Amino acid sequence: MKQTNYDVLVIGAGHAGVEAALASARLNKKTGLINLYTDKIALMPCNPSVGGPAKGIVVREIDALGGEMAKAADATALQTKLLNSSRGPGVWALRVQSDKEEYSKYMINKIQNQANLDLIVGVAQDLIVENNTIIGVQLADETIIHAKTVVLTTGTYLKSLILQGNEKTESGPNGEMTTKGISGSLKRLGIDLFRFKTGTPARIYKDSVDVSQAQPEPGTDAKLAFSFSTKTFTPIAEQEMCYLIHTTLETKKIIEENLHKSAMYAGDVESIGPRYCPSFEDKIVRFANKDRHQIFIEPESKNLDTWYIQGFSTSMPIDVQEKMLKSLPGFANMRVKHWSYAIEYDCIDPMQLKPSLELHQINNLFTAGQINGTSGYEEAAGQGLIAGINAARKVDHLEPLILRRDEAYIGVMIDDLINKGVWEPYRLLTSRAEHRLLLRNDNAEQRLKQYGRDIGLIQDAEWNEYLNYLQENENALEELKTMRFTPKSPLAEILDTKYNIKLKQGYSGYELIKMPNIPVDELIPFIPSMQNLRVNQVQSITINSRFEGYVKKELEQVERFNKLEKKQIPTDLNYDHVANLATEARQKLKKVCPLNIGQASRITGVNPADIQMLLFYLKSQYAKDNQNN
Repeated sequence: MKQTNYDVLVIGAGHAGVEAALASARLNKKTGLINLYTDKIALMPCNPSVGGPAKGIVVREIDALGGEMAKAADATALQTKLLNSSRGPGVWALRVQSDKEEYSKYMINKIQNQANLDLIVGVAQDLIVENNTIIGVQLADETIIHAKTVVLTTGTYLKSLILQGNEKTESGPNGEMTTKGISGSLKRLGIDLFRFKTGTPARIYKDSVDVSQAQPEPGTDAKLAFSFSTKTFTPIAEQEMCYLIHTTLETKKIIEENLHKSAMYAGDVESIGPRYCPSFEDKIVRFANKDRHQIFIEPESKNLDTWYIQGFSTSMPIDVQEKMLKSLPGFANMRVKHWSYAIEYDCIDPMQLKPSLELHQINNLFTAGQINGTSGYEEAAGQGLIAGINAARKVDHLEPLILRRDEAYIGVMIDDLINKGVWEPYRLLTSRAEHRLLLRNDNAEQRLKQYGRDIGLIQDAEWNEYLNYLQENENALEELKTMRFTPKSPLAEILDTKYNIKLKQGYSGYELIKMPNIPVDELIPFIPSMQNLRVNQVQSITINSRFEGYVKKELEQVERFNKLEKKQIPTDLNYDHVANLATEARQKLKKVCPLNIGQASRITGVNPADIQMLLFYLKSQYAKDNQNN
């Protein structure tokens, strides 16, 4: 440890902690990163992948703001896919199968070589708070580290328990240390905690599985990447293969006969698990009419000899797990390297947070990741980046970065957490965003890169490249609008011959690209300015052209909603003075302390009638009450 006084102190070096620490250090703040180990940073204890529906867009948003996850995912990808490409653009999402070992090494290297950043190996034992303001942290060895701001990113390590059948073991993921001190410290400070659960499947030796009985699931040859800075792409022939199988009736029978042995159903679990990534026995109970379920066989690393069995998480005892695994196609002779387990851990009620991710009760204390009740590496990294930025800005007495729901999935997530709370591990879904046509995979830069630049995380070279990117888009649009194609043009002949599409009159390129039945790939060879564009640029031009009317209506709706966001609520407002509020609404408003009417209207338990009473009070009575006081 090089010093004991920091501007920003981050506790935990998972996906949230890494982003928080790197952001803070890159904003020229003296930053300390406390972790239990030197070599276990940005681990993937569960699924070795990054991205997916909504999550993949979050990774693009992290990159646009100046974070690191996208670059790491691109650099260590084993396979790349664009999910939902046959559906609407609002749900397109990039996903990579990650080399989990190389991903962690990549992040370790970034941490070790980042200026202004010290890695501190130790166990955070207690939070030091004076006058409701955090001033530092005490380690288990009694070392005191002072800090102007602190970011808690403790993941699943707070009072964690490993569950297999009726066996409970005090442990973090993969047999690592657990910590108890921070949970006790938070409780003493009056922070509400609860217990959540997650789990991970078994890891199976590759040479013990017959994948000839599985359906191959290859990646894509399209030049797709999470990061704006990525310039090299792995050909499909060099990507690793994933596989798909289905469970059998025998699998279902084994679960049903042994359900009483599951930690989850034997009454040994006091926590709530994730709805969208449940243990396999939970799938059997919830979907009793289904005889089979999808299971994906995925590589973990080029350095490892194991398969990750996605979708087969369980808290069954080991002898039952063995029967379950051997019932799968191609698994008759399987050998297990690591058995499946469930893990319980402490997290906070996120309704105690401000939109900046700072706790209402404790000044300068921020939280991010699974401690806030979320699940997923991407959700954690997105929160970590925002918490790190805002902790650094708090040191400089600057306004926090708060992303709106129409600007980013990160904004949707944080808004959901602080206004609606969580009753199960929160996972981002495209259905959570009411403006998902605006929050697309292709336009993350246009939405957020200006923020990254203004904050100071996007440097000159990348910014100038982005300005050129925008100019290329403008040039392509201009050429589309000025170039015309007659019924006798070479393009018209191709469309007639290959697709039986007849052009009965002359059209501009812009008019043609708006037609959903005309493949864009056939148009590009005739538009010189589009021929060297990136995949994301072509997607963005196509979507904005074809959905121009819908995008315009969406933006008009956003503008109406944003008027509510501009109606500020005074921070000293006493909700007990607001007449005719419902009891639940009054309690929730006191707890959340919304910044504006828009935020207040999204709080669970606050109804339109309550908003009307609040608006009436602010207009007619608040000034009088304030003057009297």
